[in-house]
Amino acid sequence: MEKLKYSDLLHRLGGFDDWLIKLGLTPHQNDRIHNAIEVLRRADKLSRKGQQTGKYADILPGDWFPVIEALEAHDVFAAFENDPSPTVAATLKRALSGPAEALKETSKNREGRNIWYELALAAEWRLRGATVRLDEPDLCLTREGVDFLIACKRPANFNAIQSNLKAAIKQLQRNLDTLKGSSFGVAAISLSCAFNSGDRVFTGDMNDLRSSIEGQLAKYERYFSAVNDPRICCVLFHVVTPGLGGENVDLVRASFLAAQELTPSLGSKIFERHAHQMANTPKQLWEHDISTQHPTS
Repeated sequence: MEKLKYSDLLHRLGGFDDWLIKLGLTPHQNDRIHNAIEVLRRADKLSRKGQQTGKYADILPGDWFPVIEALEAHDVFAAFENDPSPTVAATLKRALSGPAEALKETSKNREGRNIWYELALAAEWRLRGATVRLDEPDLCLTREGVDFLIACKRPANFNAIQSNLKAAIKQLQRNLDTLKGSSFGVAAISLSCAFNSGDRVFTGDMNDLRSSIEGQLAKYERYFSAVNDPRICCVLFHVVTPGLGGENVDLVRASFLAAQELTPSLGSKIFERHAHQMANTPKQLWEHDISTQHPTS
């Protein structure tokens, strides 16, 4: 676990607006990600004041999610900064929308965070050495010479998981039908919103997070066995939530990904190796935890 100062993130994100302009986008200081960056600035200012006075302020509940989204913005920037694909600009433009506060998300304004999940997942994989691009249906991962189409869904609650799974699989089948050669499909389901709608911070350890996600996978074993398309090789459940990091760390981006094989195949074996590698390879530029130099009080 690598600890990052707020000032480290702010320094790197200093190039974010120039990147947007380079992509043909207009930076808006009131959008969701710029709001998150402003939260970082406030946190950095309070941290510096604490270093001078010895009195530190707690991170406020309303700042938990913005800090995590600012960290993800850093990763998206780092992963795609030199990507010339016009798809990056179009996807990023959609991803910047939505309310600054996660709790204010509704069915009418949640597209931004839905698209952001695609970008953040792709960035996480890229920074760990995988070859992944933004492409239909959402992402295309290439491992060991094999292409995997990734359909990303982000259900609003646990009751919506199965409908999102069905939608992802249908989307994958439509896209696979247009391809020649051996490609596979993976349904990537973000449980982040279902797990934490924006008003809590995770206080457990990684084993607790693992148990929660693997427990959700187990609930859908009967449904998984009914997917009779050998091209759909795996489903992954993924969660990201603000968490408490312990001594000397204000906040942690707690993340866990679990993959479930549907039909044994070359694709499922390759993707399982990919998931294992991603879980055990550090990011090439930054790791995923945030800290100040001193504990809060």
